[in-house]
Amino acid sequence: MNTHTRTFIRAIVGLFLSLSAVKAGTGAQVYCWAPHLSSPILLDSHGMGVGSYAGRPYGYKIFGVAGRITLGDQCDGAFPDPNDPQKRFRQGWWIGGLGAYTNIYSSVKLQVNWAQFYPRKLEVTGDRPGKSSGNVRLYGETWDCTTKFGYPEVTLVFHLAGSQDSAIPNRNPNGFFYVVAEYNATAPTVTGSLTVSNTAVLRNNVTPVGYKINRTGGTNQTPPFTGYDPSGEVVFLAGQ
Repeated sequence: MNTHTRTFIRAIVGLFLSLSAVKAGTGAQVYCWAPHLSSPILLDSHGMGVGSYAGRPYGYKIFGVAGRITLGDQCDGAFPDPNDPQKRFRQGWWIGGLGAYTNIYSSVKLQVNWAQFYPRKLEVTGDRPGKSSGNVRLYGETWDCTTKFGYPEVTLVFHLAGSQDSAIPNRNPNGFFYVVAEYNATAPTVTGSLTVSNTAVLRNNVTPVGYKINRTGGTNQTPPFTGYDPSGEVVFLAGQ
């Protein structure tokens, strides 16, 4: 390999690395979680999608999504007006001055098995940094994943909004997003007790029999986030 070839390869590799660096890490900090995860997943770039394989669980039922998302101060196609006390977003420079004030957008949505998006998503629209969705829990359709998709494997994919979702997406939102779901890696353990009220069972007599079934298993739905309290969420039921 001659010197010119090595120089050309180094240039191509350097260009690739620089483009990768530009695409990655736009300042977003949105932590995502679902009941099968041992720790949250961080989305740090707008337009980013990260999948998490839950294996072949006995059952995975999705009831809704929850969390909070807040707009940051950077976006595509607009910027905070430095002369505005509230730093409202303007569309950019135009002939004669700044562009019009505008709203920007961000959201987190859930894709299941790389196929369908869950109908509820966490989203916020606003004209200034700091605009927030508030702490919300959004119940929607109940998805029993095995029944819905016809096979036991479950993969959940967290998507942060990008240019495919909005003409002016926010580049650096922050917040928390989690899936409200019931997850059973294996069949629940069933135990119980049987009670007979009579000390003797006689032919042709009615003997009352009672039973109690205890079911264990599944997961709680409290996400392991630092700095987020789900107890204060505003709850929206399916259809709201």
